[in-house]
Amino acid sequence: MFAIAAAIALSGCASSPVQSVPTDVENGPGHVAAELKRLEPLVAKGDAEAEYRLGHMYSHGEGVPKDAAKALVLYRASAAQGDADGENALGVSYYKGEGVPEDLDQAIAHYWQAAAQGNAKAEYNLGFNYLRGTGLPLDPTEAAKWFKLSAAQGYVLAEYQLGWMYDEGVGVERDNTLALKWYRAAAAQGDPDAENNLGLMYDDGRGVPRSVEQAMAWYRQAAQKGSVKAMNNLAIVYRFGDQGQPTDYGQAVFWYSKSAEQDNSKAENNLGVMYEEGLGVAKDMQRAVALYRSAAAQSYGEAQANLGRLYEYGIGVERDYAQAFRWYSAGAKQGVGSAENGLGAMYANGEGVAKNEVAAEKLFRSAAAHGSSGGLLNIAKAYFVGVNHPANPAAGYALAYVVADMKDAPSDAASVRDSMRKELNAEQLAKITGLIERMRQQDPLAVLDGEARN
Repeated sequence: MFAIAAAIALSGCASSPVQSVPTDVENGPGHVAAELKRLEPLVAKGDAEAEYRLGHMYSHGEGVPKDAAKALVLYRASAAQGDADGENALGVSYYKGEGVPEDLDQAIAHYWQAAAQGNAKAEYNLGFNYLRGTGLPLDPTEAAKWFKLSAAQGYVLAEYQLGWMYDEGVGVERDNTLALKWYRAAAAQGDPDAENNLGLMYDDGRGVPRSVEQAMAWYRQAAQKGSVKAMNNLAIVYRFGDQGQPTDYGQAVFWYSKSAEQDNSKAENNLGVMYEEGLGVAKDMQRAVALYRSAAAQSYGEAQANLGRLYEYGIGVERDYAQAFRWYSAGAKQGVGSAENGLGAMYANGEGVAKNEVAAEKLFRSAAAHGSSGGLLNIAKAYFVGVNHPANPAAGYALAYVVADMKDAPSDAASVRDSMRKELNAEQLAKITGLIERMRQQDPLAVLDGEARN
């Protein structure tokens, strides 16, 4: 059996920023109509700011039919008079290919012109392009410089992106205090990605005392604004419970479903687990398989591993080793431990592929390195009976003992451990206490390999 892991979702890992340039118009048709009436006579007089704002309305279809060509004409007129917002918006048009053929060189040139005037949006856009290496050399350090300039002016997207860079140590030294500072600044302006990531920092206790209550409050705030990552994260807390928060499968299913409805692959996989295990919903393997398939089609490795497991054992589908091999291989290529472990088991048993114990052990070791306790247990079995190595029952048992105590231990770990113990002699039993302690304090595989060499 393989542990079905839920994945906490971090927002903003170099995610595409919103390249649009919003006006200050309030929502609602009445406000938009009033703004249109105000702008048109100003544009007729050649007012540069009005040209930019009316161009934005045509670009986004606010109160007028969406018309990229008209927007472009107005942006050009505004930029020609040196208006920084018009210059930046013209760059955005070239970046997106709206009303004009896509041209990154032209986009960057207009961003530079606007940024030279201290335009926060253009500074952000330069930072984004340095971060992605689009139109500019890939340079996270330079990206951070431009995000700092933009964030210093209170531009919310730059505040958020700068928080993420400090959070992940991209282009700057990792710094939880600064990550919190910039996430808070962006969250104060209602940015849902920043709210979600603040939730993660409270969930993990990074830079703040760990508080699941605070984490949930931030996740909920972001989820109510439509953040699919926050919906999934909120569901995870309800699914497992933590720090006084009781398990609530009904709420977990609700939030997983909300996120999955928007094609979030992590939520689809996690909701699939709920249907497979009948948690908060009636057990429904057909629905579980459909959810795993949808997530796997988006290249989500955990879902690919789950499909591999279902096909290997014939759970909810006809047993099909070729399909199991296919899906395990797809997940293994992404470094998903459960997929590597499942693929290793197929090589070890000669299921759907020629038996290859060397390839199997290599996969088990990679699975263990990626956090799969199942991979460690399979290595323990191999050492116990002597597959690829001289048999070392004491060392194999010691590793199985350590695995059985892990929080995410495979369901059969305790029975495997107990079966091994029955086969040990007095001399072997005398060695195991010291081995177990060393494996708990050090890398268990390094201890195991050391024993094999002795």
